[in-house]
Amino acid sequence: MGADPHSFEPRPSTVRALASVRVLFANGLHLETFLPKLQAVLPRGVQTVLLAEGAPNLLCISEAERKRELEQGLDVHRHGLCDPHLWLDPSYARRYVERIQATLSALDPSGQAFYARQTADFLRRLEAADAEIKACLTALPKNQRRLVVQHDAFRYAARHYGFEVVGSLAHFSGQEQGPQALSELARQMRQEGVRVIAAEPQFSATQARVLAEATGARVITLLSDTLTPQVPTYLALLIHNGRALCQAFSR
Repeated sequence: MGADPHSFEPRPSTVRALASVRVLFANGLHLETFLPKLQAVLPRGVQTVLLAEGAPNLLCISEAERKRELEQGLDVHRHGLCDPHLWLDPSYARRYVERIQATLSALDPSGQAFYARQTADFLRRLEAADAEIKACLTALPKNQRRLVVQHDAFRYAARHYGFEVVGSLAHFSGQEQGPQALSELARQMRQEGVRVIAAEPQFSATQARVLAEATGARVITLLSDTLTPQVPTYLALLIHNGRALCQAFSR
């Protein structure tokens, strides 16, 4: 909890815990740059399941865009060409959960009924949270549903819920953009009337505060790939983000 997958380094305790596992679940799409280190110490025969593998309608950049990003000094190679933050769209989270259920049921056939019940219960709660967020956001005028994000991780959520990310303070690797890009973003926000900036707790809020002072926008907190004691689960994260966006866009 509280760890950033972009910079996470496995501790000895993490490695020791892997000695007894039968399966390792990971997002994939190059999110977990530390994954090879974990796989190297897994017991023989342990399966690694990449939950994003085979997912449809990924949001990716072209090789030409990748080249431009690298020329700007952005660490694009850390995530490859596709945005890995699929779980912020609940339709992908459903796929993840169903894949976890299938994997565990195959490894532990005696627990199939239990895994099925747990999955059904989770999906009911997921659908309820998703419906609440959609109802609130879609009731607002489209031109109010616009923001700048600190970390370019919310494109799947934006597509699913119908809001617009007009810019970000950092690429989805988490690397901050430079002063020139920040100045241009402030100009765009003033010109287009964007009044919301979303910061994340695992990153420094300095740039978000500077941009807010320059534009008069308000800063809210969203979560993407880090949990906190106050928001300790995926469902809590989803609800927190949805309510924070709804409240911010309503003002």
